[in-house]
Amino acid sequence: MNPFATLTLDTPNGTFTFSGAEVPESIPFGGQHLLDVKKMIGGRRRINAMGADDAPLAWSGLLLYSSALDRARFLDSVRREGLQCTLSWDALRYTVVVAEFRATYKYPFRIPYWIRFEVIEDQTATVDSVPAVTPAQVLATDMSRMGTLSNCIGDSTLNGLIGNLNAAMSAVQSAVQPIANGLKAVTSFISGVANCADQIVNTVESAVASVAAPLLAVTSRVQSMIATAENTVANTAAIVAGAPAATNVFNALSKMNSAVQLPELYELRSICARMQSNLPLVSTPTSAKTVTVGGGDLYTLAAFHYGDASQWTKIAAANGITDPMLTGINTLIIP
Repeated sequence: MNPFATLTLDTPNGTFTFSGAEVPESIPFGGQHLLDVKKMIGGRRRINAMGADDAPLAWSGLLLYSSALDRARFLDSVRREGLQCTLSWDALRYTVVVAEFRATYKYPFRIPYWIRFEVIEDQTATVDSVPAVTPAQVLATDMSRMGTLSNCIGDSTLNGLIGNLNAAMSAVQSAVQPIANGLKAVTSFISGVANCADQIVNTVESAVASVAAPLLAVTSRVQSMIATAENTVANTAAIVAGAPAATNVFNALSKMNSAVQLPELYELRSICARMQSNLPLVSTPTSAKTVTVGGGDLYTLAAFHYGDASQWTKIAAANGITDPMLTGINTLIIP
């Protein structure tokens, strides 16, 4: 658990602040949603949402020092009296009742405890959306990670190729700056570089095209290094009978170095593949996307993606369907 988060239990008898060994490393939270599921002929279902059913909050810890017994007795008193309390940490806040408290008395200054709360109400503000991650942002993150891995591997040729790729990627990041949130082109004059949406898009496409060659060069170098390292690990004998000591030491170090580098090289290969997939998305940020849904209806999808349920016809037309009610699993284009 975040050491900077304060875990407190506000009770009618006072506030209990968990500290030190009393604070658990983690607190699982969440739960399920109560559903009334009616199964019908043909496999269709009708589901009525009945409300959230929050899981109990529970953890264990240690009560220490001279106040350990008094603190254990306080928590047990809250349990015995069935007091309604407020449990909070970080951005999370719950109205709770102590359903179970157990402590083991062996030493008065060291008392292990376990506590479980039943949740009456989750007072935490709901989160209805998360910031979108654009293809350009994903590429920037991958580029940063690629540089870190390359420095760890220490291959001068690879470092040089990644340096070239980083320069090309910097041009891409500069080109997409005039695109609001990485999705919508703006038409105002921007630093004298472009003053219309078409020019902005052309600049982005040109920058993206310039990345292809250095990215391919990095990919080829990584694949070559993987093949060499795999061959070294598989075929190099660490100790050869009768060989000079220096040769055996060199072979052992080479095999060990290759084994250490392989996980980093494998990750680099995955990053290269991911960048190759994400790169075209930067120059076509407004292209249609697809979603996979199980059942449901087009009204809900339209309301979610467009903020207007009446736009369901746009989704229907893009997917060649007429019935807004969906059955089974469908992959739909969201234009």
